[in-house]
Amino acid sequence: MYPLFESVCIENSQIKNEHYHESRFRSSYIQQYKTHPNYSLFDGIHLTNLDNALKYKLRIGYKQHGTRYSISLYENSIPTSLQLVNDDTINYSLKRNNRKKLNQLFDQRGNSEDVLIVRNGLITDASYSNIIFTDGKLITTPSTPLLQGTCRARLLDDNKITEAHILESDIQNFKSFQLVNALNDFDDSRWVPISNIQRG
Repeated sequence: MYPLFESVCIENSQIKNEHYHESRFRSSYIQQYKTHPNYSLFDGIHLTNLDNALKYKLRIGYKQHGTRYSISLYENSIPTSLQLVNDDTINYSLKRNNRKKLNQLFDQRGNSEDVLIVRNGLITDASYSNIIFTDGKLITTPSTPLLQGTCRARLLDDNKITEAHILESDIQNFKSFQLVNALNDFDDSRWVPISNIQRG
């Protein structure tokens, strides 16, 4: 059993954002096992026979003493409609294989493609992605994500986005949004109208 995992993007036969995945792996490992790992997340991974023109998903499961990985072709599938759902007790601070609670919330999406989770009145994440908003000038992400995403972390470090507490009622102050994660980087061409977030 590999209780924790990382999903990593491979493009041009290169691992993207390796530093951010390694950093989150080490932090999560320490939280889970109360000790430092004696191996690297990417130990033993071989990228062979990949098409440079295609994007791949590298999935690395890990436990206290080892990893298991798989590589699969990735086709972009980014939700563009969200249903607001509330859960004040959800906790997904570590990237766990056990996604039961997230899947239960995802089942409440109705006619939307994904859910946007509200915890204690604050916007958090979609079921598989962090979210960023824009008012036409600034780009902002919630400071209360369920999971500290690697793409989100890099965008913050690069000063491309800022973070703030975002209440459910604040959504109306933005013009558009997009979802970002390790496989779907920020793209200025794929903003979605804020009206695509449904309430109730």
